[in-house]
Amino acid sequence: MPYVVLFLLACSLPAAQPAPRESLRWWKGNLHTHSFWSDGDDFPESIADWYKTNGYHFLALSDHNVMQKGERWLTVTNRARLAALAKYQERFGAQWVEERSLQEVRQVRLKTLKEFGRLLNERDRFLLIPSEEISDAYKLLPIHINATNLRDEIKKQGGSNVTEVIQRNVNAVLAQRRRTGQPMFPHVNHPNFGWAITAEDLMPVRGEQFFEVYNGHPAIHNDGDEHHASIERMWDIVLTFRLSRLKLGPLFGLAVDDSHHYHQFKRANSNPGRGWVMVRARELRANAIVEAMEAGDFYASTGVRLRNVRREGRELSLDIEAEAGVTYKTEFIGTLEGFDPTSTPGPRPTNSIYAVTRRYSEQIGSVFAVAEGPRASYTLQGDELYVRAKVTSSKPKPNAFGTNETEVAWTQPLIRK
Repeated sequence: MPYVVLFLLACSLPAAQPAPRESLRWWKGNLHTHSFWSDGDDFPESIADWYKTNGYHFLALSDHNVMQKGERWLTVTNRARLAALAKYQERFGAQWVEERSLQEVRQVRLKTLKEFGRLLNERDRFLLIPSEEISDAYKLLPIHINATNLRDEIKKQGGSNVTEVIQRNVNAVLAQRRRTGQPMFPHVNHPNFGWAITAEDLMPVRGEQFFEVYNGHPAIHNDGDEHHASIERMWDIVLTFRLSRLKLGPLFGLAVDDSHHYHQFKRANSNPGRGWVMVRARELRANAIVEAMEAGDFYASTGVRLRNVRREGRELSLDIEAEAGVTYKTEFIGTLEGFDPTSTPGPRPTNSIYAVTRRYSEQIGSVFAVAEGPRASYTLQGDELYVRAKVTSSKPKPNAFGTNETEVAWTQPLIRK
């Protein structure tokens, strides 16, 4: 064929178009989970299978001071472990389960994340993300930091006070990120567990972007008590001072399970399915999840589902995926510039030697507006340091550990530029 004809044909064909980018979508995940590798009561692949079959897209198995690597054998002698083993064998088959007898004691090998990841990971459906709960302490106060998408186990770092313990462990995670180039982040777990962490302990920590505003363990004290601030109250105090006086950037709120118990679902147990994050990303990859969360493109939930959340310019707006017969109230909460920064010491419980969060003005974390129904929006007037939305539904929360608990969702704060 003459070259001129080839040229004309080529000119008449449409130019090759680049492949379209994946559209954004919501991915549901839990970032705080325990297995037989530490103090959970089930095999890791059985746990991951529960989350996968119950509509989750990603899961971080965050066992205490260990990652699921290397050889570890579980002694199976008591009734509870024998029952877990029977379920494990039934679900995954005798060829998958490895047993041995050591001095007449029955043992089962715990599979590594690399092994059971090959079994359970599924493109665009389910992803296991490497994690560890770095479980440290100051004196008798438990201070735990989760590390998501970690590559190597991190030893607890210690410190001379609560803030220093948090900071040193956060620094260790960020140092591994710089060394490896792998996107990962730390988050502060359950501040009110053991009444360990106050708002004042948390607010000056550098490099920390996440903490748990809701934790599904019944011993966590999300709501505080007469002496201790609720975790949500702590969030507003920390946000206010980080964004005004300290210039350290926002702290984003997570909801997590902190699950340990997988066989008996009841109020006193820390069961799966109580709290999660919904992350908006283009694909189900660990790097994409981390990137979206660091941009604040996610919300935390104990049941309420949001069809859309927009944090653009001066407007925070949301559309709720409403259920028939359920009512919804959205509160827009924040702090204005020029707030009263003074505080007084909070009264301590009898014989307690540990600090409690100080008492601050109600100007911190005040309610700017309330909306009823499936849609709500708030436009910054110019003097807000931030605004966040809390959606409370009338629907009772299944398997709640709190009394009269209904389903809730929390958006991340919109920050005044």
